Amino acid sequence: MHITIFVYGTWGDIRPHVVLGMALQKAGHEVQVVASPGYEQWVRDRDLGFYPLTTDVNTFARENADLMDKGFISQLQTLRTRIAPLLVQMGLEVMEATRDSDVLMTVEFGASLLLDVITANKLKPIFINPAPINPTRTSNTVLPAKPGWFPFEGWYNRLGYTVLRQSSWRALAGGRNPLAKQLGLPKSGYKDFRAVVDTAPALTTVSRHVFQRPADWDDRWQVTGFLFDDDPTWAPPQDLVDFLETDEAPVYIGFGSMPDSKPQATTRMIMDAVRKAGKRAVILTGWAGLGANDVPENIHILKYAPHSWLFPKMAVIVHHGGSGTTASGMRAGVPTVVIPHQGDQGFWGRTVKRLGVGTNPIPRKKLTVESLAAAITEATTNRAMQVNARALGEKISAEDGLEETIKWVERFLS
Repeated sequence: MHITIFVYGTWGDIRPHVVLGMALQKAGHEVQVVASPGYEQWVRDRDLGFYPLTTDVNTFARENADLMDKGFISQLQTLRTRIAPLLVQMGLEVMEATRDSDVLMTVEFGASLLLDVITANKLKPIFINPAPINPTRTSNTVLPAKPGWFPFEGWYNRLGYTVLRQSSWRALAGGRNPLAKQLGLPKSGYKDFRAVVDTAPALTTVSRHVFQRPADWDDRWQVTGFLFDDDPTWAPPQDLVDFLETDEAPVYIGFGSMPDSKPQATTRMIMDAVRKAGKRAVILTGWAGLGANDVPENIHILKYAPHSWLFPKMAVIVHHGGSGTTASGMRAGVPTVVIPHQGDQGFWGRTVKRLGVGTNPIPRKKLTVESLAAAITEATTNRAMQVNARALGEKISAEDGLEETIKWVERFLS
């Protein structure tokens, strides 16, 4: 079959999808990736087809870093005005890219924009979700914890998924409705969206040791395990090797693809927190552009290193709570401190705490020298947390999420 994988996101989003695409192509399918143009060479080097989108997500994130300073409602309102024309263009490009495709793989959120493309090109959707977002009464992965006074836990849990789906449907209306008009199609309704997402296969690529498949899920919804891209040919620069060998294991601090409107101030805050905790640290520059000219000896600024190589050498992993980074941190078997910025990152922060492998999450807007230093101290001194993290890492390392994912994809396609 001809399979298109649509990924509008960051490195953390595209890497596991490309790993999946390579395995599907090895199994005999023809696979192409539709993503931002900055990923084209990297994808083609892995012998997959590629269809470039006009918009580069990296550029968009840098130009809109101020969104991180706003509240959730303000973010949605701003995105509607800034991103709507880009969404229309994106939808038209996916429409063209998938004319000869049989299957479209993307996150469920993507169907909020591409519903008419799925219908017009007669595509079979398979959702690849890096976090649990299929409705269930048995667990809550969307809303904050249920208030103690509220008696109906199952109803409250399902409410979260309804809110999530309706929010995504409304948030992308500014792109979806003009797209339908340009395609000559009638405007789709929320019932049309529900008809697709309630019946399409969906694979939650999360370890069963982190999230157990709910008993009330349909057989089309499965939990398969994390997908990792380990970059085995990478070699570390000598200055990084020297820093790691100089003293005790450092703390890793990086916010991945999260932009920052004040990177210098954030860098200074991080370095002050590390000093206050009496530790050393490796700080990832990331899309935030962290770094400074006057870096003390206990700090090493890093542009890139594979999580699989770096994280096991750390004492603690401090990060934004992206699904891929969280998975890598758990597999490494060291404690985690999550600084959620947006989206599902709050869920991952709560999950880390629930599993006993990390501290309470610190929302980005509440991050201070004192709170970060306290979290680092807790994670480096809490013996039970360290034991739990090591045990979970061993369990995740023994899984093969890719093999399990391929098994279910093939079953859905047969």
